[in-house]
Amino acid sequence: MLPPGVVGLVQGDGVQGAALVRADVQMVAMTGSSATGKKIMASCADNLKRLVLELGGKDPMVVFDDADLDKAAEDAVTFSLYNCGQVCCAVERVYVAEAIYDQFEAKCAALTAAQRAGPGKDEKSKIGPLCSSLQRDNVANLVNAALDAGARKVCSAPAAQGPNFYPATLLADVPHACAMSRDELFGPVVCLTKFDGSEAEAVRLSNDTDYGLAAYVYTQDLVKARRCAMQIKAGQVGINNWTVASAPPSCPWIGHKASGFGYHSGEDGWRQFSSPKSLIYTDADLVPPAPPKGA
Repeated sequence: MLPPGVVGLVQGDGVQGAALVRADVQMVAMTGSSATGKKIMASCADNLKRLVLELGGKDPMVVFDDADLDKAAEDAVTFSLYNCGQVCCAVERVYVAEAIYDQFEAKCAALTAAQRAGPGKDEKSKIGPLCSSLQRDNVANLVNAALDAGARKVCSAPAAQGPNFYPATLLADVPHACAMSRDELFGPVVCLTKFDGSEAEAVRLSNDTDYGLAAYVYTQDLVKARRCAMQIKAGQVGINNWTVASAPPSCPWIGHKASGFGYHSGEDGWRQFSSPKSLIYTDADLVPPAPPKGA
């Protein structure tokens, strides 16, 4: 149990958040959008508060033609729709090698169609609601814009009636240049885009974004996977896995580019929340023993 006064809870919106950032604190850590992160950074600049910001993502998944297609399709759908897509490291772009594209699309369609949206007390529900009607409208607008840009709607799963439910949807042939491939979605949509199957194109498409939180590479050639992963500008890259479910606790959680500032988790990450101090003695033999912890 922590001592009294160590942890406090303040509920509210951006007004309360801004007040906390301006308060007499030495450090600010925040998980949220890149736009909010920029505002916090600007507010902290006056007195140089230390910062750790985990921000937005537009995480790509690359499926090469030698991947385990059953696992890749299951992961593409599961981790695009996890928590109704409302996860910072959700799969938001799936780049599929053209040699296996049709086969992969069919597998994703069968899986997506079974993901019924509904209330948690309904045993038939596979995904829940979006956080607000505003977010539902945002998802719907991005889907409609993608369709107008040339994407193809393969299927939608059933969804319960209600303002915040949006059906799990599979889009294919999503243009890389459209808003759906650029803007953070935070919704239950699986987005497939065909690529030529080369490592160079996979890396180029993955990096063609302002974000760099996570990425995923699916191939049975682990040497190729490592080559691609090392070139993708993301803080964590899952090799045939989703990083949140597979990363050990020792791994720091890092956002590259507009996806973050500083990092947390793991021993390296938690050191970001401390201020090191060096004591330099002229004679190492005269250094007194360290006091016991808590003294």
